[in-house]
Amino acid sequence: MKKLLWQSLAPLVALIAIVGCSTSSNLRKFQDDDISREVSADLVKKFEVKDVNALPAATPIHDVVPLKAVSKKKARKGKVMPSPTPVIGNVPPIRRVDPTPFQVGEKLEYGIRYVGVTAGYLNLEILPNKIINDRNVFHLHARARTVKIFELVYRVDDSIESFWDYDGLFSHRFTMDLDESKQSRKLIELYDYDKKQSFYWNRVDHTEKGFSETKQQFDIELWSQDVLSSLYYLRVVNLPSVPGIDISYPVILDGKPWRSIIRFLRKEKIYAGGRDFMANVYRLENTQNGELKNKDNTLWISDDEHRYVLRVEAKVKVGSFAVALDKIL
Repeated sequence: MKKLLWQSLAPLVALIAIVGCSTSSNLRKFQDDDISREVSADLVKKFEVKDVNALPAATPIHDVVPLKAVSKKKARKGKVMPSPTPVIGNVPPIRRVDPTPFQVGEKLEYGIRYVGVTAGYLNLEILPNKIINDRNVFHLHARARTVKIFELVYRVDDSIESFWDYDGLFSHRFTMDLDESKQSRKLIELYDYDKKQSFYWNRVDHTEKGFSETKQQFDIELWSQDVLSSLYYLRVVNLPSVPGIDISYPVILDGKPWRSIIRFLRKEKIYAGGRDFMANVYRLENTQNGELKNKDNTLWISDDEHRYVLRVEAKVKVGSFAVALDKIL
C-alpha cells in the first residue's frame, strides 16, 4: 500500500496507508527562505507575506452566476456551467459574501479513515489575515499527521498553507512541507495573474530515490484555487441544488491548470462533528486539458449558514478512504 498522498479532489483529500518501516533522521530539511534564491527579487517582493492589523469592511457578493438562470430543460440535458466567476479583463473579482460562512480562528479536525480505520488526522485552521502584493489575504493552514500506532510503520507530519484573496477568493501562494518516514519535501507555488503563470518549485529528499529538484512555470487561468483553498471556496460559491446542473472552476495542482466539476446528487442527513447535519451531497470530477482524470469522489457540505465540508470519500485501487469531520474546535 502507498504512503500519504496529497491529491486534488477539489477540495483537498488526503490518503494515508501503510508503507513499511524506515527513518527520515538523515533527510535534509528545507527552509522557507530558500525561495529567495530561486526567483527574481521582484517576484520575491510581490509574494512576500506581511502582517495585517485589521480586516476591511465586508463586501457583498455580486458576480457569482445565479443557478436559477439555467433552465430546467438545460438542467435535464446535464448543463455544465462555466466558472462561477465572470472574467472582466485582468481585474480581480469581488466574491466574498457577508456574512462569510467562516471566520479567522475557525478550527476543524478531520479523521482520515482507510477501510474504516482512523489512520491519521487532518486539522484545518484559519490564521490571522496577511498581506500579499498589497492585497488582504486569508491565511489557511492544514496539518496532516498519523496516529501514534501508525507511526511504528510509517510516520507523517505534513503541513500546507494557502494565502487566499480576502475579497476575490482566489489563491496567491501555496506551500507544502512534508516530513515523513521516507521523504522530506518542500513545495512552493506562486500564482502571478498579471502574467497568467504559476511558478512551481519542488524539492524532495527520499530515502530510496535520493534528492531531486524541479523548477517550472505553467500557464494558468485567472483567479484559480489551490487544493486547500478549494475547501473554503466551495463553502462560499453558489453550488447547484438540483440534479442536472454542474459547476466548474479552475484549480492548480503541482503548478499545472486543472478544472474541477461539482455535480449535485441529493440531500441527506449525516452525523459529523458530534451531531447530525442536513447536507447537500455532490459528485466531484477533475479534468486536465479537457481529459477526465478522476470521478469517484463524493462530497458532503452542511446545509446551514456555516456550510462545513462534512465528509469527502474517494475510491482508490486498493479500496476507498474518507476524510470525515470529527470536531469543530
